[in-house]
Amino acid sequence: MLNAIPHIDLSLILDSLDDEMAVVDHEGRIIAVNAAWRHFATENGAKTLEAFVGWNYFDVCAAAGEDAVAISTALRHAIDHGTATRIEYPCPAPEGQDRWFEVTIKPLDLPAGRCAILRHSNVTTRRLAVDQADSAHVHAGLLSALVAASFDAIISYDLDGRIMSWNNAAERLYGHTAAQAIGQSMEVLYPPGFTKRIGEYRDEIIAGALRSFEATRMTRWGRARLVWITAAPIRNAAGTVIAVSNIHRDITEQRRHEESRQIVAQEVIHRAKNMLTVISAIHRRTAALATSMQEFNEKFGERIASLSRSTDFLTGENWQTVSLDALIRSQLSLFTRDDAEVGISGPAVDLRPQAVKTLGMALHELGTNATKYGALGDGGGGVSIRWQVAAGQPGEDDTLVIEWVETGQSFATAPEHKGFGSTVLTRLAVTLLDAKVEYDFGEAGLRWRIEIPAAHFSRRDENVPAGAKD
Repeated sequence: MLNAIPHIDLSLILDSLDDEMAVVDHEGRIIAVNAAWRHFATENGAKTLEAFVGWNYFDVCAAAGEDAVAISTALRHAIDHGTATRIEYPCPAPEGQDRWFEVTIKPLDLPAGRCAILRHSNVTTRRLAVDQADSAHVHAGLLSALVAASFDAIISYDLDGRIMSWNNAAERLYGHTAAQAIGQSMEVLYPPGFTKRIGEYRDEIIAGALRSFEATRMTRWGRARLVWITAAPIRNAAGTVIAVSNIHRDITEQRRHEESRQIVAQEVIHRAKNMLTVISAIHRRTAALATSMQEFNEKFGERIASLSRSTDFLTGENWQTVSLDALIRSQLSLFTRDDAEVGISGPAVDLRPQAVKTLGMALHELGTNATKYGALGDGGGGVSIRWQVAAGQPGEDDTLVIEWVETGQSFATAPEHKGFGSTVLTRLAVTLLDAKVEYDFGEAGLRWRIEIPAAHFSRRDENVPAGAKD
């Protein structure tokens, strides 16, 4: 068609193109360039208007370094064999920022011989987009790997509170699989009766007023877990909040151990305060029954030694198990005048260390209270301590059931003051042993009952190997 319009100069068409174009002869000499090429050459160091016309393009490639070797080779193939090639290459800019070009090399057969046309297109924008996409893909992969490998539950939810993502640690913590959780409201994790709605959390997090907090959340099986939650809004490229991220760290055991240490520390203080009272009671009872100073000295010394042995039960670190019967008798020897005051009965059971320490404190508290106010006081009365191993339901472990029944005193109403002693008898075993405890007062007397899981005891014929620890 162009031949039908002979008055059109083809160089004008080439000069109208944005891409830099050059024609090289069969020896590689640049014989013609368009306006875009001349402009590019001037901006990049050409000192003449010829813009490298007459230069040998193979020499240009050799001076450009390793990145231009492929272009030189492709140009040679185009001239010698008539093959076309497309190659991307970096090109340093005067300001130091790399640009990327795509060069298309095509053979051109002219009467004087085969030449080649080189067309250079600036593809920096596309190349940067590809690099950014590759980088984003790598970072997304790294982030996904970190989320999947995290020991903390990582959860995201949309602005309506529906779960969007759920990692492996969230499944381990709460029991729901990702398929079960995604799409559900975050409130599926709330304990019964929890009043704060997910929308309130969302608004506080987006406003920056809430970044981390402690909360109780429920597992699939209905077990409460105490978690530390770190929260942050998720924004899109425009900065608009589109979701909320949560990191849930299970601190249930940490808080339990902290509470246990606090209770034990309080017990040490409490016991120290009671020690003078106990020694005073031992002194008074021993003196009341002694017929001579020699007998008093002997009995009093024995009871002080018993007090020391009982303390050893609670502070020793080298034992593995202790007989329940021995622990009871050791503790009660501090408070009783003779065996007739206390009835002790039950099968041969050995306690593991955690149970020894916990029951030792409870028995000491019961004995102290009975001495001060109850059946072992001056008013008389009796104490019965019975235990049995209760068989569990199919698929469940046995439990050790211990009862302290105290008669001879009237407790029509429970004492109004509940000090640390009440904590020892009602909360300590629950915290340290995951046990069930009942502590009742009535006109007939006092009853303390505890159910201890199988992990903390063994029948005499089921003792753990020597050296075993809790």
